[in-house]
Amino acid sequence: MTPEQDAHEIWNKASEAGLEKYFAGSREHRTQFWTAGAGWYAKNLKDEQLDLVSYLHHLTNRIESIQFLAQMMEEDNVSLRDAATILKELVSDRSPKDIPHQSND
Repeated sequence: MTPEQDAHEIWNKASEAGLEKYFAGSREHRTQFWTAGAGWYAKNLKDEQLDLVSYLHHLTNRIESIQFLAQMMEEDNVSLRDAATILKELVSDRSPKDIPHQSND
């Protein structure tokens, strides 16, 4: 692969994903996104940045867990079946679990 091919792959995928997200958001919210005021954009951008900090924190933790799992595999401290189960969970695309309902019983 060349740098040019890499760049085209990155930006073509980003463009496709961006268009999908934009149109999905437009359908979902039924708004004219380009008509908001600067304050609205600033507030939402700040919210998104704060989310990114949390996402990065947890992504970094998952990467560390994967590295630890690889070390355990190298040292034969975990079976391949167990490692596969753990790895599938670490890299899955499932959303966060709901907070369990607590009763007053």
